[in-house]
Formats: sequence, C-alpha cells, structure tokens
Amino acid sequence: MPTVSEVASQVLKDAGIGHIFGYPGGEVTSFIDQARKAGIEFILTKHETPAAFMAGAYGEITGRPGVCMSTLGPGAANMVCGILDAYLDRAPLLALTGQMPERMQNIATHQRLETSRMMTPLTKWQATLNPGSVSSTLRKAIKIALAPRPGPVHLEIASDVANMDNKPEPVASWDPTEPVIYPEFTPAQVTRAAKLVNASKQPALLVGLGAVLAGAQHDVIRLAEHLGCPVLVAPKAKGIMPEDHQLFSGVIEMLGHDVPVSLIRKADLLLAIGFDPVELDKPWLFDAPVVHIDQVPNTDGYYAASCEVVGDVRSALRALVGSLLPRGSWQWALEDIRASRHELLGLVTRKVSGLAGHDVVRTARQMLPADAIATCDVGAHKFMVGQLWTTYTPRTFFMSNGLSSMGYGFPTALTAKLLFPETPVIGFLGDGGMSMYLGEIETAVRLGVPLITVVLCDESLSLIKMNQERKGIPYTGVEFGNPDYAEIARCFGASGFRVQSQSEMQQALAEAMTSQKPVFIHADIDASAYRI
Repeated sequence: MPTVSEVASQVLKDAGIGHIFGYPGGEVTSFIDQARKAGIEFILTKHETPAAFMAGAYGEITGRPGVCMSTLGPGAANMVCGILDAYLDRAPLLALTGQMPERMQNIATHQRLETSRMMTPLTKWQATLNPGSVSSTLRKAIKIALAPRPGPVHLEIASDVANMDNKPEPVASWDPTEPVIYPEFTPAQVTRAAKLVNASKQPALLVGLGAVLAGAQHDVIRLAEHLGCPVLVAPKAKGIMPEDHQLFSGVIEMLGHDVPVSLIRKADLLLAIGFDPVELDKPWLFDAPVVHIDQVPNTDGYYAASCEVVGDVRSALRALVGSLLPRGSWQWALEDIRASRHELLGLVTRKVSGLAGHDVVRTARQMLPADAIATCDVGAHKFMVGQLWTTYTPRTFFMSNGLSSMGYGFPTALTAKLLFPETPVIGFLGDGGMSMYLGEIETAVRLGVPLITVVLCDESLSLIKMNQERKGIPYTGVEFGNPDYAEIARCFGASGFRVQSQSEMQQALAEAMTSQKPVFIHADIDASAYRI
C-alpha cells in the first residue's frame, strides 16, 4: 500500500509540478524523498522566504501551482512573506509545512506553532494531509489555488503521518490540465456594455493582471484597435499590450504616471479589463464611468462600475467587439497618444551628473532580445524599471506589486531561468533588496543558471529617503554602506562586474550575455534621477 508521501507526490507530479522549493527539516525529509522518486526536483534555498518567492514565481510563470516546503515552527514562519506575496499578487501556490507527530501535538511545546491559524489570513484555504484523504485533499487544494483569483493554499503534514500507509480512498478520475471554469456572463451584460461603448466618444482601456491570468492578450489588442483608443496597464499586466504599439500609453503608478493618467482622464468611458485594485496604492483617479470586465465581480468597490461583465475575459471581449459599431468620430488622435508617450519618456530619462538607473535599464533593453525575461525588486528603482523596461508579451516581466515586498526580484529571476534556460533573464535589484538574501547567490551558482543580475547601488533606501524629504524631516535610518557586490559574487563562484558609466555597463552586459554562470553587475548610480 502506498504511503501518504507517495500518494501526495504522485498527485503533484500528475498536476505537472516539477519542482519543490524549500529548506528542509526532519519533519519533511520523507516527503522530499518520495517527491524525488516521483521525478520532482527539490530546490534547496538558503532561507524559506526566497523558497516561497520562487514557488510563487513558478505559479506566475507556468500557471500551475508552485510548491514551497518547510519544517515546522520557525521554518513555516519564515515562509510567511513569500506566501503573502503570492496571495496579493494572485499566484497559485501550495505551501507545505511539517508538524510534530500527532501524538505529541497536544502536549509538546518545543517549536509548537499553530501554523494553520497563522496561515489563515494569508491563504485561500488550509488543510491537513491525513491517511485516507490525501489525494482528494491535494486535488481540492490545487483547484482552490487555481480558481479566480489564484492564490496560496496551506497544507500541513505531521512527521509520523508522512510514512503511514494511505488508506484507500474513493476518488474520481481527474484531469489536472482541465481549464478553470469561469462564471458565465449573460448576453444582457454584453449588450449593456456595448451600449455604453457605442455611446462614448473617447473610451480608454485600463488593463490589469486579470487579463493576463485569462490569456486575453490578443483580445485586448483587438478591442483597442477597434476603438483606436489608448491603453494604460497595471505593472503586473506589462506586455498584455506590446509597449511599442501605437496605442500603448504607459504603466499606472510607475515613475511619471501623471503623464499617461492625464491623457486617460480625457476619456468619457473606461473599460477596466481584469483591472485588479490590489496593485494600486493611490485613490481612484478617474471620473469617467467604468465598464468592469473580469473573471470576478467588482466586489472590491475601489471604483464604481456602471456595468459589469463577469466571466471568461477572452469570450467577453470577443462578444463585446462583435456588438460594437464600426470606428467613427469617436477615435482618439494618434498624435495625442504619441505626444503623451514622448513626454513621459523625456520625464523619466532626464540627465543627471552620474550614471542614472534609466541609463542602465535602457542599455540592457537595447542589448537583450525582445523575448528576454526581466524581474524587478522593490524600491525606488521599481517605479523606474516598471515604466521603462519595454515589454512585448505577458509573463515576461515580473515584480512584487500587490504586496510590494523587497527580496522578491532575485528568487524570481532564478526561477525564470530554471524554467527557461535558453531565454535570457535579467533581474534589476536595489542594494537594499539584494542585501537581504545574499546567500541565494550560492543557490544560483549551485544550480548553474546563467542569469544576469544588476544591483543598482546608491547606498540608501531612496524611496523612503524621498518620503522623508517630502515631509521635511531629517534622514533617519535610510543610509548604509555597501560591499562590492561584484566581488561578493566572485567569492560565491559567480562572475562579477562593477560599473560606473554607460560604456562600462555595455561592456559588462556583452560579457554577461555569453557567460555560462550567474553574472552580477554592481552599478553605482546617481539616485537623483528618481526625483522627477
């Protein structure tokens, strides 16, 4: 009879899950061994938080739940930040944590933590793996993790349960590749939306993460081109509209976003397509009526919707386009959209005395191919990279934005390179975020993944520093010293370069692009470029 761990590992394998990320303890070693036998690779990280970030990134990139694993107590607690990132960034994830033997749980106190209670506000569901219900529990967990909106599920397994025989359980046949079933929108919803669009003169599109999750790229482009209207995207929807498209107007809440927001404020109707307000930290900026199109209803209430079309976004957009009148006098002037983009570019790339972060990013974008994958950590540089890195297709740019957690950028880049070894991957990190998980450089070296990491160094928490400036208070707790990250990378066995000019950046990138091992570029930048 198969054990609990054997059955669980096979369910994960059948679901197309090829990796588990984590830092083991004795409570989960049996599970890890059975996963290995099932053909699932365990990726050892240096800390549980990056393991959870990597699992979340796996879910974002593949659309299948990523899996992170830890021991009980402190191991589970250390995964919290990465699990919460998956929760707010809508990434399907399974967080497996060990627990002490069942017979000890009511009397022991050493490392005893009620993990499920801790995970309750961070996850969509929590469950315990027990003999006789392992397969059904895991299948349910996977379905919940994938259902709109996607997110993390917590599963706990006691150390003595892992090796127990799994009692026979009645389970129906299961196709883990079966697509998620969305609510069915009604013809009346589409008719109402089409009536509003047909009556408008200058509609505009606001596109968010939900459109990416729905795979609606081509339908978004088709609708925008039918209307001839500008498209403003949320950061995690970068690439849903190719950013060299004449109708693309910019990224909301990134550097200089007042420029495209001013353009979109001229609209007399907004179509919010998969526009998840979890990405926004400013009040709603628009007065025009809103048509809400998403897999989930507008329960957040961040904006008032005049009409909702709730269901499969792709089908909804196709039905809407089929109900619209031909282009008419309502079309925007393309020169206005071009002028707005030109103004935005000039604003976010202004010259400074030293090497600017935007010089680094634009150099990398020019040298790397269009299909390169980019990740970005959190800090002042995030707002610049999010606006400036030209993205052409969805799921090729990743940042933590719902949670906006520092430390996300490097583990995500590492995951992307693991999954797409032939595709160039570059991560943009601030010196604050890079210093949090330096040990993961060894993880990248051990795994032999030749990703490129750029550390933008200004020896300060620039975003917080600028906040203090605006409040007129002295700098406190925002300045620090840096090691030479290039030298540290070399100590771990990676390649390292330190650059202070655009020409040095070009040379370092040229060498990095042919390297067979991880490359770290320490870029000394002038932080005044963040102030616009």
